Amino acid sequence: MVWWIYALITMLMFGTTNFLVKYAGYNHMDSIFASILLWLATGVMGIIFMLVYKDSFVNNIKNTSPYILLLPVIAGITLAIGMYTIKLALSNGPAGPTVAITAANAFLVAIFSYIIIGEELSTMKIIGMLVILAGLIILTL
Repeated sequence: MVWWIYALITMLMFGTTNFLVKYAGYNHMDSIFASILLWLATGVMGIIFMLVYKDSFVNNIKNTSPYILLLPVIAGITLAIGMYTIKLALSNGPAGPTVAITAANAFLVAIFSYIIIGEELSTMKIIGMLVILAGLIILTL
């Protein structure tokens, strides 16, 4: 499957997640309780995928340096914190601007990828990022 189909599926899943988090807050669900349920559900999905891809999982553990194994663990911690803070933002503010601002994490990914990995940022990509930034500013006014 091509990358953009995966990206569209991710957008649909994240959009559904963010709406459900907003709806839980709208119905006065406690932020910490909602976050705990979200993290538990994520953990269950991780266990299911680990069991489905058991052989691959074991091989990857054996063949990956400890430093590289630590990266997704740190990413999981930052994701958990991010999911908690988006729950707070969605419970206390408007959904559209909140999700738009959080989606701007693409800027960080692009900048980190440029600085650390050496991925190229073309003039068109930079212009596109500036247009998105302008849209975010307008959306939050």
